[in-house]
This record gives sequence, structure tokens and C-alpha cells, in this order.
Amino acid sequence: GIPRVLNMYSLNPLFSAYFESLGVKPANLVYSDFTDSKLYKEGAKRGSIDPCFPSKVAIPHVHNLLFEKHEKSPLDYIFFPMIDDLPSPLQFTQGCRACPTVATTPEAVKAAFIKEGDLFAEKGVLFLDTFVNPSKNGLFKEQMFNQFRTILGLSREESDRAVEQGYLALDEFVNQTLRRKAREVLDRLEEEQRLGIVLLGRPYHNDPGINHDILEEFQKAGYPVFTLHSLPLDEDLLERLFGEEVEDGVIRSPLDICDAWKNSYSENTSHKIWGAKFTARHPNLVALELSSFKCGHDAPIYSVIEEIIEKSGTPYFSFKDIDENKPTGSFKIRVETIDYFLKRYQQDMRRKAEKEKLLNEQLAAFESGLRRQLTESEELEETGAVYAGR
Repeated sequence: GIPRVLNMYSLNPLFSAYFESLGVKPANLVYSDFTDSKLYKEGAKRGSIDPCFPSKVAIPHVHNLLFEKHEKSPLDYIFFPMIDDLPSPLQFTQGCRACPTVATTPEAVKAAFIKEGDLFAEKGVLFLDTFVNPSKNGLFKEQMFNQFRTILGLSREESDRAVEQGYLALDEFVNQTLRRKAREVLDRLEEEQRLGIVLLGRPYHNDPGINHDILEEFQKAGYPVFTLHSLPLDEDLLERLFGEEVEDGVIRSPLDICDAWKNSYSENTSHKIWGAKFTARHPNLVALELSSFKCGHDAPIYSVIEEIIEKSGTPYFSFKDIDENKPTGSFKIRVETIDYFLKRYQQDMRRKAEKEKLLNEQLAAFESGLRRQLTESEELEETGAVYAGR
């Protein structure tokens, strides 16, 4: 069993491929359901602390695995790793740590199910809250081998090979599937002069129960939504967006955020800031920031992200302090208001593009005429020189 929570939204291909390459059938990897009010209410009573909602909802997800999934098809293990750091595409950051609250949530979840009797033991399920560092290949191999060598009867070579398959699967999913498809969509937006929305959030904001279907509402309205992990990293695109700043020495590479944020030790925080920079530099993208209530890592960068976006004239919208409460009417009104604004913004963008196109055509025609006149003048001079020579 695997809880569908937190950083598993960005790293699950790594872990699922690890198990599958060792012979575990995909059908035997059982995930908890997506977050909804029913799942939350059924399992939330066990919590004794009050962190952010995305961490708090982890207890209901494990409850869902134990009391629903396990009843339908018995589970042997629940794998909920303590993820200390994250693989990062960014460069020149101080670190790539995970949020400490998120990283230690599996331990808090474990305590909730054993404080009044060991419910895992009663159900015959072993809870694995393995401490892992996926950004460090060698250390991660050691950690996974130590955890599963006895459980799965593995040799070090088998485990290491499975880890490599996990990294390959993660790369394939992010770079060959997500980013490639996103580039196709982005190119189409440019061709059709349409707008797309970049979600400036954290991995768990992909959960419809955490984002309260806000993203789905925007997609229904006709705006493709790009997550941070889907933003294309093609060299030609990065050169177009960041090339001038690299050439001027403002940043050392397109994946550098040191010009905007020096305290770059938190990977998901750094990724949000880079996503804001990307959005601010692309004319067909607008920013939508989601932030959960009590997110200590988001609070210091609210103004940073807003300034990055608004200084470029790019529209910026936010839903902050979202939690388990879902004011459907309020969200719907806000989405409709934003949609109305974006439709007008898109019309203005198209009119501006048409004017620029017309101006460029006129300039091209004028330049062509000048060149033709210059050529004719040179030909006349050559002809005159010939007659003078006679």
C-alpha cells in the first residue's frame, strides 16, 4: 500500500518502477484514493497535532489503506517513506531539501496508529517509513537495499539495478512524457495566441482534494494548466526566455534563481520561484499560485513571487491559505472573475500581436523597397560607368 500524498506526487514513478523491476506486479501496488471529504472525515479523528492540511490528510490516507483497501485485498506492507530531499533540475541552489514537516509526516502517521494499540500489527500489515535521500544516488541505493534486502530477499546488485530503473522511469515520465507534451501545448498556444496557466504550487497541489478542483475549473474554461514539473526545459526555449540574462551575467544558467532567491535550500520553494521566472518571461502564460494554510515555506516567498510576476506585466492570481474547507461558491465566483479578465487580456494580446504583425509586414515591405531602389541605383551607376568608358 502506498499513500497518495505529499511528495509521492512527484516521486512515485521512482518507487513504483523500483518495485516493478523486482517482480512486484503493478496490480499489487495499491494506492489510497484521491483526497475527498469522505476520506478525510473517516480518518481525521486519529490526528493529535494540527499541521498544514496536506500533511494532516496523510493519516486519513493510511486509514483508507488499512480499513478499505486492506479489507478488499489484503496488504502486506504500507510504504510511506520519509523523503529528506528531492532530485532537482535547478542549478546553483544551496540545497534540495524537502519540507521538514512533510519529511517527518510518516513518523507522525505511524504514531497515530500505534498510540492506543498497534493497529498495523492487528491488521497484519508492516508499516515502512524508510528514510530516503533520492537526490543522492549512492546513498539512496544504500537506503533502499537496507530496507528491502530481507523483505524481498534481494542482493545488493538486484536492488541497485532496481534503483537505476526507478531513476530511468522518473526521467522518462517527467522529461519524455510531461515536458514533451507540455512543449507541444505551449507551441500551440503561441501559434493560436491563447493563454495557459502555470500552477505555482507544491507537488501535493496536484491532488484534486487539496486544490479543491480549482485547476479542473480553469481547464474547463479552456486554459491548459502547466505544473512546475511539466514546464519544458528545451534549450531553444530556455535560450529565448533567459539567454539575454545569462549573456549579461545576471544569472549563470537558465536554471539559476540566485538573482531572485538566495536562501535556496528548499527544493519545492526554489522550484516555485523558478516557475515564476519562467512564467514572467513567456507572453502566453499567466501565474496561478496555490498555497495551503500553515505552509511555513510559502510565507517568506509570497512577495518574491508576486514581484517577479507583476514586474513583467504578467497577470498573477492566487488562492492562499486553502485547507480542508471547500467554499465552493466562493471558488466558483473567483474562477469566473479570473476567466472574464483573462478573456479580455487574451483579446488585447491578440490585437497587439496583429498590430505587431502588420507593422513587421510594413517594415519588411519598406525594407524590400529600399533594397530594390538601392539595387536599381547601383545598376544605373554601373551602366553609366560602362558608357563613360566607351
